[in-house]
Amino acid sequence: MEEHATTRDAKELALTQFHPSAYESNRYAYPVVSRRSHGVSIGVNLSPTKLCNFRCVYCQIRREEKDEPICGRDALRLDLNLLEQEAESLARATISQQLFTHERFAKTPIENRVLRDFAFSGDGEPTLAPQFHEVVEILARVRERLNYDAVKLILITNATTLQTPAIVEALDDFHVANGEIWAKLDAHDQARLQMVNRTSVPYERILDNILFASQRWSVTIQTALFQWRGQEPDPEMLHAYSQRLNDVVRQGGRINGVQLYTVARVPTCHEAVALTNQRLDQCAELVKSLTDLPVEVFYNK
Repeated sequence: MEEHATTRDAKELALTQFHPSAYESNRYAYPVVSRRSHGVSIGVNLSPTKLCNFRCVYCQIRREEKDEPICGRDALRLDLNLLEQEAESLARATISQQLFTHERFAKTPIENRVLRDFAFSGDGEPTLAPQFHEVVEILARVRERLNYDAVKLILITNATTLQTPAIVEALDDFHVANGEIWAKLDAHDQARLQMVNRTSVPYERILDNILFASQRWSVTIQTALFQWRGQEPDPEMLHAYSQRLNDVVRQGGRINGVQLYTVARVPTCHEAVALTNQRLDQCAELVKSLTDLPVEVFYNK
C-alpha cells in the first residue's frame, strides 16, 4: 500500500511540477494544472523562438546565451488562426472534462478540474511578441464564445514593457476581458537584478513600470526566492524588497497580493536551489508583516 500511495502522490505532484509549453501536436496552446490558478490554466506560448530579455538563473528554458536579434521579426510572427483554434479547443475540452481522459491529466483532483484562465506565458516574455495586442483580442473573443465569465486572462510578465504605448493600449483591452497582470519582481536593487535575472533593462525602469501598471490597473507581484551558491535571501534583502512594495502602495499603486515561490523544476543554473518549506514560510511571514499585503506561498513540492 505504501508503495502505491507514493506512486500516486508522485503522479499528482507531476501535474503541477511538469509544465511543458507543448501539448500533443499543438504549436501555441497547452494546458497545465496550475497551483497559482487553483485549476486548469491554458497557457499560450507567444515566444516559440524563446525570445526574452531576461536570462533568469532559475528559468528552466534552455536558451542561447546571446540575445535574439530584434531584426527579422517576420520570424516571430504567429499563426493567429491556429492559435485561436488551439486555445478554444483546449478550453472546451477542459469545460467538457474530456481533457481529464488524457493520461497526463487523469489524476487531476476533482476540485482542480475547472478552467480558470488563459495565461500569456510560454518560453519567453509575452509582451515582446509583435502580435501581442491581436492575441489579446483573440482570447477575448474565445472567452466571449465560451460564455464563461469566470475565466480570466492572465499576463505573466517581467514588467519591462508595461509603459510601451502599444502594450498599454493592448492591456486596456486586456482588462476589459477580465485580465490580470502578474508582474515579476525578483530583486530589491540593481545588483540583485543582475544576479538573478541577468538583464540589461535597468531596475528602476522595471520598478517604474510596475508603479505605472498598478496605478492604471492593478498587479499581482511574483517573486522567486531560492538559494544561490549556498546563500539564502537574508532579512536585509527582504526588508528592502518589502520597502519597494510599500513605496508602490504609498504612491497609489494597487497590489492585489504577492506570490512567493521557489525553484520547482530543473533550472538552467544548477546553483539555484529550492528553499525549504520552513524557510519559505519564514520569508513570507516577514514580507507579510512588513507590507500588510496578502502573501501566497508556493513550495517546490
